[in-house]
Amino acid sequence: MNLTNKDSQLLALLQRNAREPIASLARQLGVSRTTLQERIKRLEANGIIAGYALRLGRCLNRSTIDCFTLAAVDNKSYADVGRQLKASPSVQTVYVVAGEWDLIIHFVAETLEQLDAELSRLNEMGGIIRAVSHIVIGTKFDRNIYRDGGSTVSHEISEAEQVNDERRRRRSRHT
Repeated sequence: MNLTNKDSQLLALLQRNAREPIASLARQLGVSRTTLQERIKRLEANGIIAGYALRLGRCLNRSTIDCFTLAAVDNKSYADVGRQLKASPSVQTVYVVAGEWDLIIHFVAETLEQLDAELSRLNEMGGIIRAVSHIVIGTKFDRNIYRDGGSTVSHEISEAEQVNDERRRRRSRHT
């Protein structure tokens, strides 16, 4: 589905405040309420709008510890690693990346002890070849823009398996 300029404007407004009344959004976009409602239904039906979520303020999250872990994964273990990571409530997001590492895992923990336990579980997980963790000590700014969380880790990992297989084949040819 191709997004129109109005679609993009609507998405930006909804990202700022998904609870904005339809009448207010329609006025800002210069369209009727009915037209706007139909546009939103079309965006939802086509999977552009995957849902609406609550974003917690930083005042509530202030006591949490954020950790980003880079992990290299054995090719044969992608699906199993994805399932295990998805089952962990401390894992907020898993990114599949190209380069030396395969995954960037975002952990959130209440205490250093909880984070240590999560990282120990990760290091004991079958399929993890190596990992390195970086604990966030401060935030310079946060645009507070959240992407669709609807895609699953297993799906993302499955798509990345082909890319990583090819990358590893190229690496082994050079060594």
